[in-house]
Amino acid sequence: MGIGEVIRPLKNSLDGVPVHVRQLAEMFRKHGQRQGDNTARVTDLDATDVPEALRNGWKGDWTPSDVVKVPQGQRPHPSEYLDAEYIRQHLDQFSDGATRIYKKPSLDGYGPGNNSGPDGRNTTYVFPTDKLGDVIRAADGDPVKLSDALGLPKDFFVGAEVELRDFAPHELDGLTVPTGNEGGTDLEKWIPGGYLPSGIPEAVIDIPETATGLNNGGFDPSYWPGTPRHFEL
Repeated sequence: MGIGEVIRPLKNSLDGVPVHVRQLAEMFRKHGQRQGDNTARVTDLDATDVPEALRNGWKGDWTPSDVVKVPQGQRPHPSEYLDAEYIRQHLDQFSDGATRIYKKPSLDGYGPGNNSGPDGRNTTYVFPTDKLGDVIRAADGDPVKLSDALGLPKDFFVGAEVELRDFAPHELDGLTVPTGNEGGTDLEKWIPGGYLPSGIPEAVIDIPETATGLNNGGFDPSYWPGTPRHFEL
């Protein structure tokens, strides 16, 4: 039996299942097209490692659904279900720095972080600077394409004034694979393992609580971590 014969019934049976499972299935379908030797793991969707970088990353019997079914605020640390080597390699993608793209009114109003989650950390999601650059170039000035690639509503950047903020390697305090407990996590689209549904790697870093904006007690970007970079859509 070919891998396509195994995957198609799985994919077609996903109507009505949670959104994150459908996203995992779609990524696995694309992965399966490239990995014809992985048929032994196809029969159990949750046992497969998707996207491709997660192929050998899971510990023991952990599955993506095991993680996402845990309520936000109680989800385990990635070290509990991902191999240490996978985590190291994932975070190595940020060795040259990280970047976040902000809507400027939100950045000015609240600062570069202020996504305090249940664990009390003040964090922000970031992408490897080079990978985000690839996404921006591929979008070619189309705000809908950019929003879609970053897992945001299609109109998120339409008509928006945006700003990039680059974080140098020494500014990546607390760099970790996201737990899914962080403030600002999209509960419908979050996937364990540090990737967006589109396959773009992500991580979170700590932002000082003093890095605030006009709406929450201060506004002095010279004290914020990161360096602003002008960007127009």
